[in-house]
Amino acid sequence: MLHSAFSKTSMEAWNATLLEHGINVASLEATFHELNSLAFLAPYWQAMLDNYSEFVIVSVFTFILHEALYFGLWLPYLALDYIPYFAKYKIQPTKPNNWVDTSRCLKGLLFNHVVVQLPMILCSDFGLRLLGFSAAMPLPKATTIAWQCLVSFILEDFYFYWIHRFLHWKKIYKYVHKVHHEYAAPFGIAAEYAHPIETMFLGIGTFLGPLLLTRHLLTLWVWLAVRLYETVDDHSGYELPFALSAYIPFWGGPVHHDFHHEKFDGNYSSVFTIWDYVFGTDKAFRASQREKREKGSSQWSDFFDKVFGRSTTSTTKAKVA
Repeated sequence: MLHSAFSKTSMEAWNATLLEHGINVASLEATFHELNSLAFLAPYWQAMLDNYSEFVIVSVFTFILHEALYFGLWLPYLALDYIPYFAKYKIQPTKPNNWVDTSRCLKGLLFNHVVVQLPMILCSDFGLRLLGFSAAMPLPKATTIAWQCLVSFILEDFYFYWIHRFLHWKKIYKYVHKVHHEYAAPFGIAAEYAHPIETMFLGIGTFLGPLLLTRHLLTLWVWLAVRLYETVDDHSGYELPFALSAYIPFWGGPVHHDFHHEKFDGNYSSVFTIWDYVFGTDKAFRASQREKREKGSSQWSDFFDKVFGRSTTSTTKAKVA
């Protein structure tokens, strides 16, 4: 009772202090709840529902959003290739990007997107609605979307690690995954450059989180946006100062994935560094980064480097039999 009264008094004193500095806590809380409810988006979402069928919204708009995001996110990285200042951030500086490779990759991508991904998305409409997916009001809260995207990253990363590692199995590598590895020095648009079979199997991991966690299309769209940013950034070939790997301790980032393309082995995870560390498939990468840090040519490090030391190794064998 006394503790409760003391807490209430302390809170009132704190609120009064903030108010003296022009900060109204009640107003901040109201603003947070309004933004969290996505009330500002509701009229536009409702207008979309009123003017388009659910098939168009779920299937056609999802495909359009994917294309707009994918190519829109790639364009800034393309611009970096023509700005000399950013050359110092190129991870493999001896292998500059060129328009011949880019145009060839673009042709393969357009085929994959139109012949494989578009039919998959169009056919998914029935399945998504059968599972209870809907674009109907009300909209989910922003905090709900945030935690569901985080869990989706974790689920997708675990799924991707094992499928990706399997695709590197020497008995099947040359038939499927070798297509994606045609570019040893990746660039943003090459993120989805892959064999159609790989596109379909890895695509399952992308939808795994939303299928298990949510039934609203908006969450799926937000997840699609952050996932596309992650994969385009990972394949960009640049480690920029504001890279997420510098702020999120388990984030692999472009340096982590670029090594996989350069060496064709190890670093199988799509997002985090956890599974590669646990299963010992990042030993060569970590050894390489230690050498580069000693020469002052790399600043990359993650949670395992910081906590367990930069000479740490894992005990599990690094290669699939």
